Amino acid sequence: MVFIRYQHVERINTDESMGLLDGTCHIFPKMDGSNMGVYSEDSEIRMMSRNRELDGSEPFAKFAVAHDGIRRFVKDFPGMRLYGEWMVPHTVRSYVPEVWNRWFVFDMTAEFPDRNYTYIGVNGEERTLDCDGRTYIPYEEYVPILEAYGIDYIPCIDVLENPAPECLAEYADVKNTWMMSTGCGEGIVVKRYGFVNAYGRTSWAKVINVEFASMSKGLRVRNWQAKHGDMPLEYTLIREGVTPDLVNKEYEKIRESTEKVEPGRLLGTVWHEFFHEELWDLIRKHKNPTVNFNVLRKECDLMVKVIRPEVFGLTKLDVRGSCCPDDIH
Repeated sequence: MVFIRYQHVERINTDESMGLLDGTCHIFPKMDGSNMGVYSEDSEIRMMSRNRELDGSEPFAKFAVAHDGIRRFVKDFPGMRLYGEWMVPHTVRSYVPEVWNRWFVFDMTAEFPDRNYTYIGVNGEERTLDCDGRTYIPYEEYVPILEAYGIDYIPCIDVLENPAPECLAEYADVKNTWMMSTGCGEGIVVKRYGFVNAYGRTSWAKVINVEFASMSKGLRVRNWQAKHGDMPLEYTLIREGVTPDLVNKEYEKIRESTEKVEPGRLLGTVWHEFFHEELWDLIRKHKNPTVNFNVLRKECDLMVKVIRPEVFGLTKLDVRGSCCPDDIH
């Protein structure tokens, strides 16, 4: 066996995903970790990241080699690959503590789709996996195998027939709470086993949580505008008035009165303080300009997230493309 890179998960509205929703779809949480996989070569375990084979010194490689179930799996299932999410902190930090430094499988693929495999299930009974010409093994068939070998996996949230896009948005924005301490995760992944797109490829799709998508888009826009010298007035007002000192002062006030700083309360408090204490002087400074207060509030919320990302389950990685000064953090 050789290194095979895991497929790119497309957005739901791309040509690659056309037709994916026309059938039985499995809905999974989209986890924010590192894409890692295992397979065997010459009866030896091999580990890989998204782009390369690992040499054994990386944390995930050490984890996989030390995991008895993973070692037994690659020995008993030659020609099979496991792809999963190695959970180390990236952008999303609002997972429950027990998620970290664990590997959750999200796909099992067959190098030799004509093979059958026999294994012992969790109840001690002999079971058989028939690949039946399939490269991607369906969730209901690979889960009993992973459970028999003590390997973690990302659970299916739901199985839907011909789901509508607005239904998927609800899962991404509201129902995706697996392993989250607060709020929802980054989004969902949609799979239809047996699906091949118009280009002859198996393709899964993702639906991103609207909050994360909005934050990412806002920062990309700000980065472009800063580069081209085309900053909107509303951003300029927020940049001058919603400073790290202001946000951190309000953050500390809330923290002193309650054990946890809730995202909504911090956003509302900073907006109130900016509106009542800073905006009058800024309006005079800029000679009474026309201001879109809807845009101004959105810019204020974005700046608060940039300055205190951890309150929203985010990290500095979210704002690396922003045009905010380096000393914000």
